[in-house]
Amino acid sequence: MKSCNPRLIYLIGFISICALLGLATYLENYQGMIPCSLCLFQRFILAFLGVVLFFGATLNLKSMGRIIVSFFTIFVSAVGMVFAGRQAWLQHLPPNQDGDCGASLQYLVKVFPIDQVIKKVFIGGTECSRVDWQFLNFSLAEWSLAFFTLFCLLGCWEFLQTWCKKSCASR
Repeated sequence: MKSCNPRLIYLIGFISICALLGLATYLENYQGMIPCSLCLFQRFILAFLGVVLFFGATLNLKSMGRIIVSFFTIFVSAVGMVFAGRQAWLQHLPPNQDGDCGASLQYLVKVFPIDQVIKKVFIGGTECSRVDWQFLNFSLAEWSLAFFTLFCLLGCWEFLQTWCKKSCASR
């Protein structure tokens, strides 16, 4: 059975991430949607995942390099799933249970250490639980969760493909 070219798969993933970041930029700049802190973290994570997939697409990696790229794809996607899942969960809470995000991300980064910034952002709040945009009845956070899950599955599939080829070749 012939498998797909991993560089092509990573290139498609990278192009998809560029499109997703382009959509987020469009919604912010032309539709006036101001991203909350959780949204900004998801964008940073998505951009970092794009860098990982870019390296996977452009470098001619051997099996160990492909395993490393797939591991980072899985790890970064899982982190994105946590943040997107948290925001999707906040969006489904009744309004009276929301906290308050309060300060902007720029202010938090200036005032607090990074671990406290992540904790405060992860707690979320009223601005993080608003649903300003939907497509097919799914919010941006839910779409983000779906795409991070898709990229995580892509990384798992590539990891298993590479691992199986490496194991079979060593026998």
